[in-house]
Amino acid sequence: MPLAGSQKLTEELGYCVARIECDTPTGVQCGTAFFFAFLLENGKRSPCLITSRHVVQGARSGRFYIARKDADGRPQPHQPLECHIPDFEDKCHPHPDPSVDLVLIFAGASLQAIKSEGNDYHITYLSRSAILPREQRAELAHLETVVVLGYPLGLWDPQQLQPVARTGITATHADLPYAGASEFLVDAPCHPGLGGAPVFLCTPPQSGEGSAGAQRSPGVALLGVLYAQRHAHLQGETGVEPLVGRVRAGRPVPPPQLPGPAPLGVVLSTDKILDFEPLVRAMIHGFISKY
Repeated sequence: MPLAGSQKLTEELGYCVARIECDTPTGVQCGTAFFFAFLLENGKRSPCLITSRHVVQGARSGRFYIARKDADGRPQPHQPLECHIPDFEDKCHPHPDPSVDLVLIFAGASLQAIKSEGNDYHITYLSRSAILPREQRAELAHLETVVVLGYPLGLWDPQQLQPVARTGITATHADLPYAGASEFLVDAPCHPGLGGAPVFLCTPPQSGEGSAGAQRSPGVALLGVLYAQRHAHLQGETGVEPLVGRVRAGRPVPPPQLPGPAPLGVVLSTDKILDFEPLVRAMIHGFISKY
């Protein structure tokens, strides 16, 4: 179900993300993806998954998990459905700019396969309507409350398939390019497995007169995609560490101990998501393969 308003977005937020597991020659890599529906020329929507490129790098096969839906249309997160994708990395379309750590996966075939097996699923699709408009983004304060939604390694609940929500604040202004790139920093807990997690602006309802006052509050809106953490050495050097979870022999691999102060999360702005629109249109017109 596509989202059209901030209230609906809040109610359905937990079903817009999916845990991704990738089988690589060195073990299993884990991350977070989210569903995004691009509006097509015929009025229909193309269901896609978006995640960090580092999560799927080297993946020979992979899978993502979504909530099952019962005969009455109610989500059953404790009965997850597994979508298996062979040759996973080959089916991921990288961002047109190689320096941007994002990939897009056309999810339609995998979702159709689930239905052909007699199962149904409950998914929330983000879309342009969930993105904070540019004019409102420019009016944000330097410090804004944000929520990161995903599947941090060792913290998510595999029995309920519920993502973990972590709150924080913007560490740099969300509308100003950090170090010349279309990204910004957040001061929020950033664990391995959160690579590809959506980052939402979360503001309390504002009091106002009539409906106009309510419309001025963005409520919950998509700000970007978390992909890495940036840390600083006491000597002044900096580094970026992708937020990829790794599992070896069934056990989570502890993340590296980073020197210096607590790292900050690096978030790609939403315009990098919309850069995929030409790719989606090319797929619809048959210029490229879905897979």
